[in-house]
Amino acid sequence: MNVWNDLLGNIAVLVISTSLWTFGQERLPKMNLRLRSFIFGSAMALGTFCVMLLPFQFLPGVLLDLRYAFIAVAGFFGGPFAVAVPMAVAAVRRIMLGGTGVWVGIPQIFAAAAAGLVAHYLGRGRIPTTIAIATFSLAVAASGVIGFFVMIPMDRWPTVMPDVVAPFSALLFCSAFITAKAISHELRRQKAMAENRMFRSVIEALPDCLNAKDLEGRFLIANPATALLMGAKDAQALIGRSDFDFYPHEAATEFRQDELDFLRAGRAVTIEQRFKRTDGVSTWLSTLKAPLWDESNAIVGVITHNREITDQKSIEQELARTQRRLADAIASMADGFAMFDQDGLQVFCNAHYQQLFPKTADVRTTGTSMRTIIKAAIERGEEVAVISDFEAVIERSFAALTTPGDRQMLLADGRWINARTRSTEEGGCLIVYSDITKIKEADSHLRSLNQRLEAMARTDGLTGLLNRRAFDLELEACAGKSGQQTFSLLMIDVDHFKSYNDTYGHPAGDECLRIISACIRTTIQSYASSVAARYGGEEIAVIVPRAGAQEAQVIASLLASAVRSLDIPHIGSDKSHVTVSIGVATRSRPSRKTAKELLLEADQCLYAAKAAGRDCVMSAGNVAQPNLSSRSRRP
Repeated sequence: MNVWNDLLGNIAVLVISTSLWTFGQERLPKMNLRLRSFIFGSAMALGTFCVMLLPFQFLPGVLLDLRYAFIAVAGFFGGPFAVAVPMAVAAVRRIMLGGTGVWVGIPQIFAAAAAGLVAHYLGRGRIPTTIAIATFSLAVAASGVIGFFVMIPMDRWPTVMPDVVAPFSALLFCSAFITAKAISHELRRQKAMAENRMFRSVIEALPDCLNAKDLEGRFLIANPATALLMGAKDAQALIGRSDFDFYPHEAATEFRQDELDFLRAGRAVTIEQRFKRTDGVSTWLSTLKAPLWDESNAIVGVITHNREITDQKSIEQELARTQRRLADAIASMADGFAMFDQDGLQVFCNAHYQQLFPKTADVRTTGTSMRTIIKAAIERGEEVAVISDFEAVIERSFAALTTPGDRQMLLADGRWINARTRSTEEGGCLIVYSDITKIKEADSHLRSLNQRLEAMARTDGLTGLLNRRAFDLELEACAGKSGQQTFSLLMIDVDHFKSYNDTYGHPAGDECLRIISACIRTTIQSYASSVAARYGGEEIAVIVPRAGAQEAQVIASLLASAVRSLDIPHIGSDKSHVTVSIGVATRSRPSRKTAKELLLEADQCLYAAKAAGRDCVMSAGNVAQPNLSSRSRRP
């Protein structure tokens, strides 16, 4: 049985089942939640049945499949009505198959279902996050391998863990994670589509004009109210055209100049525009212009909100001062904003400002002092608690909020708020509050991704050890440290590895290297700051800081013994199993050996170990050092 072909069959069933559900569920007619969950469970049950027809063999007599991923995903996203179907199918099929593992397989099926249901109820109907999906996937992986520890004697656990349990649990984790991630992505997409439809309906129903233009002043989108104001047949007739196609040239020129002024400023502004229509009627518009950003945070257009205020202009003189305050406050309608006078008393705010601070919304009202608001925020636990100098903290916060500029605040609930302050004509200040939590999270995620990319660039894809480039940097760093720190270099070569590849095939050879690499990594992890890297082919290099010659000899012997204890069969070796030869080189203070010299010395010792019959350790202390700088590469 070819494990990879059968494994690919399981994965193919997983991908097809997930794809069919994600692409087909939108086409299902409207139905109640229980029936929809039952249909989802039926789809997962079909996938469960299919993978149980395609078991893959990890070891002789050990047949596995991905049924647990289907069962758990059904419970995770569909609840009890969904998980019942694949759980029943898996249980009946497993009983029909029989065998000694049936009474272990059945509890594992229930364990997978339980993992899915627990995750379902903890999620409480929300679309799961990546952390929640990862936690769920770990539970699925555990549910699928717990039976091995029941069926298999304890003395075989060290063999079964790396050969069966670890890879199978990793496979279960990946399959559950990818499936759950795909379904959650589809749920988010459907939610976004529903919200987009709702927003579109709201925009079209607005009595005010709302539109967006590109940098050349051409309409990208417009609502019916805009078409009515401009005398167009409908909103679609505006797309691709500009104000010059509908307004008199003089008015269109003024509008375009306002847009150019706004683009130079690069921030939201509210202006009043007066013009004459083609029928000669003088009209006033209150216009809010905001930047249209693309994904790279570059301005690609202008969003305009027009409201006709012709009838209101007759009382403009009475409301002049109020109008100035409102014009300043409306500058950033999308965020919370508040205005304070020269004495620090709040004179205006919008609803979003109070929504950003729910614990103190009742005190963030007209006439309240900013100091009182800050004090209430600290006392009620909205802002981070103050241990000492309570009054001094209030004064510092007051001074920071009333000084023009930006200030970022971390609230007690974990949200980040950016407070942007600017002065008003009367000596007060206008503060725009923006929730930048997602921006902070995105920045943190980007840093995490960069760290992961850096780690990938340093890692050998086959063995998981450092790659050659990273090893060279580590060795140069050790060799170049001030004070000439003592450290040792071990060069390890898998004996008769070409013969192993010829006998068992390159995939088996790759797996052999993985196992040996894991063994070496585990063995040296107790030595602080030690480094293991794939030097090339079947060669592995180990750097052990602060290890002298005797300690390095002991470590090398431990490594050779650890590999030998793996007992990997090798009929092409006179040892009958896979062994390694190790050459040891040490730089002790005050030696000034360079990295190149140390490498050459370790290489010479390794050559001597192979010449001495392999499966042994040689160091500079027990081997003559010929000049090998010009010899050909050892066999």
